[in-house]
Amino acid sequence: MLAEKIDTEDQEYRGDQDASIRCFLNLLTSKTYQLQLPEACGRKCTGAHYGWLWTIGIDLQINLLHPFSRQQICLPPMLTFPDQYEYDETFKPQEVWDFFVRKIAMSSNPRKGNSLHDYNEDCTIVAIYGEFAILAFTKLGDTVWNNISVHSRVYQDVIFYNGKFYAVDCHGVVVVCDFDDANGPKATVIAPAPIETRDTYQKYLVELSGHLLLVSRFRKGYLFGDDDDEEDESDEEEDESDDEEDDKSDVDGNDNADEVEDVKDSDNEEKKKARYYTTGFSVLRLDECHEEGSNYAYRLTEVTSLGDQALFLGRNVSISIASSECIKPNCIYFTDDNFELYLNEPGGGGHDTGIFNMEDGSVHLNYAGESRSNISPPLWYI
Repeated sequence: MLAEKIDTEDQEYRGDQDASIRCFLNLLTSKTYQLQLPEACGRKCTGAHYGWLWTIGIDLQINLLHPFSRQQICLPPMLTFPDQYEYDETFKPQEVWDFFVRKIAMSSNPRKGNSLHDYNEDCTIVAIYGEFAILAFTKLGDTVWNNISVHSRVYQDVIFYNGKFYAVDCHGVVVVCDFDDANGPKATVIAPAPIETRDTYQKYLVELSGHLLLVSRFRKGYLFGDDDDEEDESDEEEDESDDEEDDKSDVDGNDNADEVEDVKDSDNEEKKKARYYTTGFSVLRLDECHEEGSNYAYRLTEVTSLGDQALFLGRNVSISIASSECIKPNCIYFTDDNFELYLNEPGGGGHDTGIFNMEDGSVHLNYAGESRSNISPPLWYI
């Protein structure tokens, strides 16, 4: 789903696009489709799961929205979350949208079968929320959110896998949620943080072929305190080397070299304009640990190939999909989910979107064209 075309400064819609229309880019057809969706107008849309979006309005009410049936399911509002700081009249709803409810995952489709009004009351929803990005849960029909006791803060992703909810924090520590503990719902550590990691790496959990993966996303840019001078120097050396290769290719009559170089130049220009951008990913698999004396139920094993699968990461629930004619195998498709930075980014979030190739480590930015917003940047709707 492409970004909402709204100017957050004066709340006036740009161009002549109807405020109730949202655009969807179909990767299979490479076509853009317009959908009348007045229920999403003026609301922050994010977090797609089981075909549902979750939206937040200026009233701080959280809804699940199915964009094709336009059915909505009300969840407990933001003000019912526990352990939150006080808001006063100086706070604007837009200032807490992103920081408060960061991500959600559901245990099942909230709708039973094809019925529009028969809800699945067994559907449990876990959210990463609040100033400290901790965990809470609710069930359809409940009126409040309930806390999950956690060992740390700043959780970055949550997923429902093999009948349980798993979450990962900024250090890469993976936990499983236990709702049946005698002392109340809690999160238990099952896997350690990766040896080589940083808190600035964005972490994701995704299921692939029955296994749970921990994916880390690497970014650069001066907002991350990187030394661009060294990178520019490296780019210049690479450019000189590429020029030599181009000369050789011209002699050999290799026309494809020019096309590859055009793509590379375009990506380099995008990086120079961006204050942050993705440079790569690492993928680890959680394997059961049977080592005597280990404090963890799982150990981390490096994954070098996704096979014929592709991963889709962003503000949506992370997911793997089999490759097809239009979905490249062994690749990671990603959208811009760095909300802590894009809130103040000129034009909003959306520029850090692209494809990472696991085989050669290349990153192709903005493959679908630029689509940006401070409120609702692009996200995967699957």
